[in-house]
This record gives sequence, structure tokens and C-alpha cells, in this order.
Amino acid sequence: MKEIHSPLTRRANVEKITSYDVEEICRGWEEQFGLDVLNEFHGHKRIELFRCKDTDLLFFHPWDVLGSAELYAALQEFDWFYMRDKWEHQIALRDLSCCKSVLEIGSGTGSFVQSAMKLGLNIRGIELNPAAVAVAESKGLPIFMQSLQSAVEQYAGSMDGVCSFQVLEHVPDPADFIKAAIDLLKPGGVLIFSVPNSESFLKHQYCLLDMPPHHMTRWSAKAFSALTKIFPLEIQSVKNESLAACHINGYLDTYADHFRSNTSFGRLMFNRVTVPVYRVFLKMGLRRFLTGQTIYASFRKL
Repeated sequence: MKEIHSPLTRRANVEKITSYDVEEICRGWEEQFGLDVLNEFHGHKRIELFRCKDTDLLFFHPWDVLGSAELYAALQEFDWFYMRDKWEHQIALRDLSCCKSVLEIGSGTGSFVQSAMKLGLNIRGIELNPAAVAVAESKGLPIFMQSLQSAVEQYAGSMDGVCSFQVLEHVPDPADFIKAAIDLLKPGGVLIFSVPNSESFLKHQYCLLDMPPHHMTRWSAKAFSALTKIFPLEIQSVKNESLAACHINGYLDTYADHFRSNTSFGRLMFNRVTVPVYRVFLKMGLRRFLTGQTIYASFRKL
């Protein structure tokens, strides 16, 4: 068997966590989204989830099961795919407020670029989904169909800020992606990532969107902190999103399934009477004290 290396450290200090049946994944996509994703797996029968012991990064193998442009064009038809108002956008706008030039990697249809321009930021974006770029262009936004490597060749060392929201988890080679993002920055420049938080309620879910062909890696605060040992970065802040109102039902369903299947106490705590009560309290505001879906990390280039 070929030795598996961490996509961050390039070392074989990894452990296998679990594996998934591709046919089961494909059935799930057909049932939930009405999409046939079999060709996205290129004949592989199983995919495997590993953990990098050095960084705590979770990653999937094989590497070639990342989503195609056709898949993302199909997902774009769902209202929830390119959400306009993300929690992390508001934090990033504050963190980038002193930057004279900003590049967003993976701009989608341009909601963040549009918000940043309204505040006077000199920002442009790059995107690989042609359908998303077409929407952005129709709004007159400076978002271009361009690869990250091409952007580095054009803008190397010239940006005060680089940001990327809900993109890093889709990349099979995060080390190259992060290095390229750093190469875009001036010394002292700000680098921002937001991704799904693998230590949130997501860790108890069987979530089709949190595995190939959609996501290739899973990130935690520990994994982000480890980047400072690999790259010329100084961490500025790591923030967890509070549980969003739109995720209350998923949060409760996840923990109800998890605890009911593991302990008798869990079955007592999550039943037909208690779960609706929990839902009421979460909607009243208790959700703000609970960890939600997204983690945000801000760095400065050394």
C-alpha cells in the first residue's frame, strides 16, 4: 500500500480515522440534492479520512476526488450555496479596514467584494467557477476567472490583505494554496481564512457536504495554530462562530442522534419532550453561547 502523507507537512505521520463507501455517498447526493456525482470519484470505490498527527488536520484520500467545475455550477442553483451575509464577513471587514489593497480568493458571486467596496476598500477577487464569475460580472464587480497561481504571478508581494472564505476546505493541497496566498502579501500583510469548524457539532454528523467531492479537508483551531510552524505567519486571532439560527435544527438533530445512540442518559436527555424545549431556548438566544459551524483565523505575514 502506498504511504499516505499529510498535505500540510508532507510527512507520513498520519493515522487513518475511517473510510466511506462511494456508492453510499452517491445515493445520498441523489436523494438530498438530486445530483449524480459518481463521475466525481473517478472509479474509486472508497474514500478514506486521515488525521495529520503533527497538525491535527483531517484530510481525505485519494486526492483526485475534489469537485469539478460542473458540480459547483450545479450547486450554485441552490439558494444556500453562495450565502450573501456570512458571519465571518463582518469580522474580516474590520480586520482588513487598514489595508490599501485586498485580494479575495474564491469570490463566488461577489457578496464580500461588494460589501468591501461599499466601505471603500480597494479589492478584487478571483474565482474558478465560470457561472459564479458571470453573475459577478453582471453586477459590475471586479471578480475575474483566474487561477491562484496566475494571480501570484501577477500580484506577488503587492497585497496588504488576502482573504478566502469557505474555500480552503475544498482544496486537496492546502500547503500549496496557503503558500501562494502568502506569496501575494507584502511583509506584514493580513491573511484571513474561514472554514467549517471540525470541532463543532459537525464532528458528530454524517454530512455529505463535509466530505468529497465537496470538502477535502477539515480544520480546527489546533490545525490553524500549527500553520505558524510551517509558514512565515504569526497568528492574530482565531474566532468561533456562535450557533446560527439557521443551524438550530441541525445542531439539535446531530446531538440527539449522537447521545441517544451512545448512552441511556443521552436517550433520557434527548427525547420527544426535551428536544422541543431546547429548541425554544436556543431560538430565544441561548444559541449565542454555543459553538456554531464556522471558525475564522487571521494571520500576519512575517
